[in-house]
Amino acid sequence: MREVAEGVYRVPARAANAYLVEAPRGLVLVDSGLPGSEKGILKAIAKLGKKPSDLKLVLLTHRHLDHIGSAAALKKRTGAKLASHPFEKPYAAGTLVIQAPSAWSLYGKMVRKLTTLEYWTLKLFRIIKFQTAHVDLATDEESVLEEVGLDGSVVWTPGHTKGSVTLFLNQSSVAIVGDLLRARRGRLVEPLLMENIGQTEASVKRVLDLGAQIICPGHGKPLPASRVRIEKRMAKPVVVVKKKEEEDLEELASGLF
Repeated sequence: MREVAEGVYRVPARAANAYLVEAPRGLVLVDSGLPGSEKGILKAIAKLGKKPSDLKLVLLTHRHLDHIGSAAALKKRTGAKLASHPFEKPYAAGTLVIQAPSAWSLYGKMVRKLTTLEYWTLKLFRIIKFQTAHVDLATDEESVLEEVGLDGSVVWTPGHTKGSVTLFLNQSSVAIVGDLLRARRGRLVEPLLMENIGQTEASVKRVLDLGAQIICPGHGKPLPASRVRIEKRMAKPVVVVKKKEEEDLEELASGLF
């Protein structure tokens, strides 16, 4: 565990980063890693001199397994509430099946195939045991951080997935972005997999416009916002054809919270 800024800690979980944030009325955890990451996260909480019950909120940046995998176990152990964007809730609950977004490069396509194969292999041999979880709070509600008294905001930052969100902390100007950006060779670059390239570009701009000084990605080390390097191809217009699954998801999400 390493301190990123005052009261903000990076906790390496299984396959992805989780982040602990100290708030006036408890702890906030951003993302939870793959199933089995809860043990390391609870140890990190203990290192801060806190009890499991001090974890009050688990914020899920998006629906992928390496970010929501331990959410159910942590909720059971700590009593914390889970929060996500309404679009991501049915995936956490197991109502909809998680699928990897499209890849925009040859390398991304290779990674997509390998990770998909690895996931189903691990699931087949029951090495990964994903527990579904009920999401309590919608991140598009302004009150989601009020219970813990955290000075910040949850910003909708779609692109990697339709319901991806970022936690922005006002006092430290830290943005915890999930998979909106990834750290690679000392830079913050676009994710390998994206549902919508144009939305990713707009979301990165939104985070930078907030005045973020430190960006904490789901993969790789936190880096200064000055290290953001988005390829020019990100600016090309993309024609998005809405799939039937997305239309069904929008209808479903409208009545979730």
